[in-house]
Amino acid sequence: MSRWRKETVPAEAETTEGSGEAALAVWRSGEGEPIVCLHGITAQHRSFNSLAGHLGGEHELFGVDFRGRGDSGKPDSGYGLETHAEDAVRVLDHLGVDRAVLCGHSMGAFVAMKAALMYPGRVKSLILLDGAWPRIEVSEEERKALEEGLARAFSRLDMTFEGADAYLDFWFPGAGLSPEDLDPDLADYYLFDLEKVDGGYSPKARRSAAEEDAAALPSAPTAEEMKKASCPVMLVRAKEGFFPGSEPLISDEARDSMADILDLRSEILLEANHYSMMFEPSSEKIAATIRWFLGSPR
Repeated sequence: MSRWRKETVPAEAETTEGSGEAALAVWRSGEGEPIVCLHGITAQHRSFNSLAGHLGGEHELFGVDFRGRGDSGKPDSGYGLETHAEDAVRVLDHLGVDRAVLCGHSMGAFVAMKAALMYPGRVKSLILLDGAWPRIEVSEEERKALEEGLARAFSRLDMTFEGADAYLDFWFPGAGLSPEDLDPDLADYYLFDLEKVDGGYSPKARRSAAEEDAAALPSAPTAEEMKKASCPVMLVRAKEGFFPGSEPLISDEARDSMADILDLRSEILLEANHYSMMFEPSSEKIAATIRWFLGSPR
C-alpha cells in the first residue's frame, strides 16, 4: 500500500503566463514540519519514496507532480522554470502553508531556486539535490554529456512497453529484472511511472513538456542572480552523472561558486549517480543530513 495520500490543486485561470491552466496532483506523506518535494524533468513524486520513509515520523512531505508529469494536468504548452515555481506557490496556497522548505532533485532543484528568488517570503530554506548550479559556460564535452543523459530519459516517453518487466529492461538492459527484484521504494517508483494505453503501458510524463522545460534550463539563474537567495541552503551532490562512471553534474567549480554565493549550511557528496542517489543506501544519508540541517539555527 502506498504511503502517499493524494489531493488535487484545482486548475485556475487568473495567474500569470498560463500557470493556472493545469490541475496539480499533490501527495502527502508523514507528519510534522512540511517539506515540499520537487522532482526531476521526466520523473514524478515517487522519486522521493525513500526520503518519505526516513523522514515521515518527523516531517510531512508534499510530493508534487509537475504539470505534464505524473497525475497532474498536461497542457500542450506553458512550462518552464517560472511556471513551475508559480505552481509550487499555488501548492503552498492550497495547503495553507505560508513558508516551507523546498526540496528539489535535478530540475526540481532549479525550480526550488527559482521559487526562492521569485517568492523569497514563501521559502524557508532550500534542499538542492544534484541541481540548481548557476548558469555558467560549459565545455563541449560537458554539454554533450548532459544532452546524452536527457536524450536517453526522453526517448522512453515515446515508447509503449508490454509491462513492468519490459520497462525495467529499458532502465537495466539485459538484467532480466522484475519489480519483485528491486527495493520496494524503487519498484513503486517505476510502477507509478507507467499508465495503461492501447497496446501496453507508457510513461506518464509528456515529452513536449520535458522538451519545453529542457529548452528553458539554459536560462536558469546566474551566479549573480542567485546571490539574492537569502535563505539557508543544503546541497547534495552525486559523484557520478546520469551514467555510472560519468562526470558529476555539479562540478567542483560549480560547487565552489555555489558555496561563495549561497548561505550554504550543509553539504554532502554521495557515492552514487544522479538517479541512484534518491534511493538506498544514499537516501538514508540524505535524510540524516536533512535532520541536522533543519534542526540547526535558521
